[in-house]
Amino acid sequence: MRCRAALLLALLLASPGAGSAAPGDGTDPALQAEMERLLALRTQDVPVFLAGVRSLEARPPPVTRAQREELQLLRAYRLSLEGRPGEAAAVAQALSDRAEAPALRLAAGSLAVNMLSNIRQFEEALRRLHRLLLEYDAAPAELRDALRSLWVTAAILYQEMGKAELTRHYAERVLEGQPSPRQACLAGYLKARADELAEVAREPDIGVLRGTCDAAGENGVWQGFIDGLEARHLRRLGRLDEAQRHLEARLAVADAVGYPLLAAELHALDAELLLALGDLARAEAQARAALSRAANAPTSLSAAMAEKVLFEVARQRGDDRAALSHLQAYVTAERALADEARIKDRAVQLVQHEMLQREQAFRLAEARHQAAILKARLARAEARNTLLALLSVLGLLAGAAAWAWSLRRDERRYRALSESDRLTGFANRAHFTRLVGEALLGGARRGEGIALVSFDLDHFKRINDEHGHLNGDAVLRAVSDAVRTLPAAARRRTVGRLGGEEFAVLLEGCSREAALEHAEACRRAIAGLAIPLDGGGEVRISASFGVATLAAGEAGLEGLLAAADRALYRAKHEGRNRIVALGPGELRDAA
Repeated sequence: MRCRAALLLALLLASPGAGSAAPGDGTDPALQAEMERLLALRTQDVPVFLAGVRSLEARPPPVTRAQREELQLLRAYRLSLEGRPGEAAAVAQALSDRAEAPALRLAAGSLAVNMLSNIRQFEEALRRLHRLLLEYDAAPAELRDALRSLWVTAAILYQEMGKAELTRHYAERVLEGQPSPRQACLAGYLKARADELAEVAREPDIGVLRGTCDAAGENGVWQGFIDGLEARHLRRLGRLDEAQRHLEARLAVADAVGYPLLAAELHALDAELLLALGDLARAEAQARAALSRAANAPTSLSAAMAEKVLFEVARQRGDDRAALSHLQAYVTAERALADEARIKDRAVQLVQHEMLQREQAFRLAEARHQAAILKARLARAEARNTLLALLSVLGLLAGAAAWAWSLRRDERRYRALSESDRLTGFANRAHFTRLVGEALLGGARRGEGIALVSFDLDHFKRINDEHGHLNGDAVLRAVSDAVRTLPAAARRRTVGRLGGEEFAVLLEGCSREAALEHAEACRRAIAGLAIPLDGGGEVRISASFGVATLAAGEAGLEGLLAAADRALYRAKHEGRNRIVALGPGELRDAA
């Protein structure tokens, strides 16, 4: 099951604060007490926190540098909670780089990581996180509390990336030490989320988790996320009515917290539960409530959940026009989420590759340094042991060459990973789109046309829901193997997996008739599959196809992709398991 805690969570904990300013000339004790009070309120009473920070910002600037920087940290938190993550990231990064107090630099760095993630700069967020983890790994005792908050930040970022093992790793590091009550609350929740991400059949101890958060005074945002965790767990157990009643009783609290993304997530989950229970009117009301709270995030998971509920409600009522409108909105949100998931996965791979390169470069430099030291020693003993010196130097040079070869091999491997889909072996969406653009240019030079065949597996979600994701992956592999073994039907054929159950075939130097024949061959091959299930039995599947062709010099990349999508959706609308091709006039309209 998919569920995503919003990245803004981490700013609510980023650190226990920069600590009290040391008494001395210019320090304002009353101001210091007020800033510490507001820092504690940022998760417990968001409206009071925002009003308090604005009031402090309206006063003349503090006299001391330490208090001015602490007020800047509060300003960054305020910008975050006001939905201005780009501005918050800029303030937090500047503080992290130049603040006087190490604890404040660490707190600001944690916040910067989260705000960079919030504005979808995932690669930079991961790079900054890794730099912080390396810099403060051996932090002195007075920074251990701030370091534990950095580990919580790491756990939140990795759960946003869908990396269950790393989420659990950093949550457990927090819990193994001496966490503050707030850190124990957050780490306990993230550990339960890691189990949920990994689909581990372990029942979360909701009572203990709530007690921990209550003891920390976390009665707002984090209790809302625990409410969602409990409702999803009850749904997995089939206790839909109990899950819905529990969630409905907590919605007013979630709305009062003043965090729209959390409220949108809970309203959307309630809408799904009401739909499953057959209460269409209330399901529609909750879905619309979710959309109103996610108005600034129309492609968020909450918006996708709500649009899907509204589509099902309209479909069951026979309102085809409304159903189509909500289906289009749902597909748009789902595609945006799939694209974001691919961007996150690529960011993790690239940053891990950079870390590997740095490690290899360090080892290679160390090997060369040791070689230089040894060479100098051997030079002094050359008269006594010339042969031994030569052999040692050659061995070290061979080691350096081996490291260089290993680095080049890893670069090739990561390049291949970044261009292909790991489940099917086909080109991923980004690489496939580049190939289509190159094919258009090449076709124009050679004076030959190209064809694009898009296809989507019919009712694939039903297979995932009824038989599990492992069987769903088996179906995707079987379909890809069936398509891969078909004759190319063109001068060059490239197959891509665009996301989920959506595929496309690029045929270079191919006529419209040949493209239709190839699409029919794919359709028959897929329809003829009988795929064994892990738990016994077998499943069959069909696919809907959209075909678009271009003569040399016609249209462009966006026009061709849009035309194939339009034909595919028409095939879906006309009953699935069929092929629809756009004619020349329709292709121009699509472009």
